[in-house]
Amino acid sequence: MMMQIFLAPVLYFIVADLDRLTVEADPAVAAIPRLLDGRQLIRLPELVFPLRIDAHCGRGGEVQTVSISVADTRKTIAGDELSTRGPLHTSVTVSPRQIAPLALQQFCDADAAKGQTLLLATALTAQVSLRCTRDDEQSILFDARPLDIRLVCEAGDDQGNDGAIAQLSSGRSVSRRNASVFAHASSAYSAL
Repeated sequence: MMMQIFLAPVLYFIVADLDRLTVEADPAVAAIPRLLDGRQLIRLPELVFPLRIDAHCGRGGEVQTVSISVADTRKTIAGDELSTRGPLHTSVTVSPRQIAPLALQQFCDADAAKGQTLLLATALTAQVSLRCTRDDEQSILFDARPLDIRLVCEAGDDQGNDGAIAQLSSGRSVSRRNASVFAHASSAYSAL
């Protein structure tokens, strides 16, 4: 018993002073118009993924960089741009050209209600790295997080089928209808 009481503070100190990297991500939100005339393939708009990153270099180390990679998008934040307290709040914007068209069935069709939503779980992945330096030593720590996309149907009487897709600035909590979604990466549809 005495040994456990003595070791607990020592282990806490050792674990608390290690390099650590944690990443949390909110879903990107994209509005799509009603899919008329049997059209099921859509191209998503530019997607913005909000991220919260907690980066710490232990044993007296300094954060050199935090690098984020999603699809072909890369973002590097220098250590002097990072706050010494609290997590880093940032976002990564992914170009529509980096996301394959989606084939949607039974979502945002002629019978859809405005505000219908669909969550595409684990649509992309964020790879995050933390580079620490201490004296002449460098270390790199990695983390990966799945990124979700929330589609919101913007169906309405004034919606046309021009294929335009808009970005929403905030998600809404509305009812979700059963739908099936199939990712389709064929280059034959890249002209959509």
